[in-house]
Amino acid sequence: MIIKDYVLRLKNISIANLLEVGVKNAFLGEIFTHPILHDIRVPDGFAITSTAFHRFIEYNKLDGVHERLIASLDSGNLASVDKIGQRARALILGARMPGDIEDAITAAYRELCFESSNEVAVRSSPIDIDLLKTRFIDVHDTFLNIKGDKELIEAVKKCFASLYSEKSLINHSNSSAKSISVCVQKMVRSNKASSGNAFTSDPESGFADVIHITGVYGILDKDYQSDLHPDEFIVYKPNISEGLKAIIQKKMGQKNQMLIFRDNSVIQQLATPEQWRDQFILMDNEILILAEWGMTLENYYGSPISFEWVKDGDSNELFLLQAKPENFKKSKNQILI
Repeated sequence: MIIKDYVLRLKNISIANLLEVGVKNAFLGEIFTHPILHDIRVPDGFAITSTAFHRFIEYNKLDGVHERLIASLDSGNLASVDKIGQRARALILGARMPGDIEDAITAAYRELCFESSNEVAVRSSPIDIDLLKTRFIDVHDTFLNIKGDKELIEAVKKCFASLYSEKSLINHSNSSAKSISVCVQKMVRSNKASSGNAFTSDPESGFADVIHITGVYGILDKDYQSDLHPDEFIVYKPNISEGLKAIIQKKMGQKNQMLIFRDNSVIQQLATPEQWRDQFILMDNEILILAEWGMTLENYYGSPISFEWVKDGDSNELFLLQAKPENFKKSKNQILI
């Protein structure tokens, strides 16, 4: 039996590892491992692999159990989705993490946080090659401000369980995800600053000469996006390389509400401080940094890019949290099957 890694550092991951770490983690690792992308800042971290997930399932004798549950699913019946989702997730949340996997995760966590604050973000990364063909529809869970070995292991199990979230089950017929990876990264204090999304072509029209950036104060969470009324920035690509004025539109959102997290990692919505509401979330130089990151990625992959960004309220540094080409063109032989 060949023993595979349960944990891989992001700095050792590339798109070749996609079937072990999922689309999100593979593209993050690519930024670490290719020199042309090194100017893009990504929080350091590690991935818990699909091998670890399958070992967890096997250890707890859950092989085939979820498949039988899913076979009885009526995705058009919300009561069926709710019932089966709860049963599927409960099996994982009630299971025990194998000692060898727990040791690998806690060792990587302690190495990651050896000289700094030990809070981490824990994000799901489904193993679904179909995500290379489509825009991300993120239906799996993320847990922020996780601290300590026990809390981390529980967050990893919750990410495993989110493979069977209600939203994931509703989309089940359109998804090939049957496994999942988890990314653990140092926390970026966006709750003290801002976060958002960007596209290197207009997300509605597909117009290729602009970069579209949106963002809010605090944490960007998919379940609250409609309440947050973001700022919006449009950057004209040809003017960046010419050294001309490239920001052609800045639209201020209401930003009356923002999201933070409490010490127990629970996200809370609260009123944005009044002195922040009439200010743009980003300065012009920060808008251009994000635009340049997007262009670097677009040139590297030969494809429009979507990405999620955050600003750290302690260091004032910008970070990229996830990115994906919208039309992935790299050779399939780079993905090891």
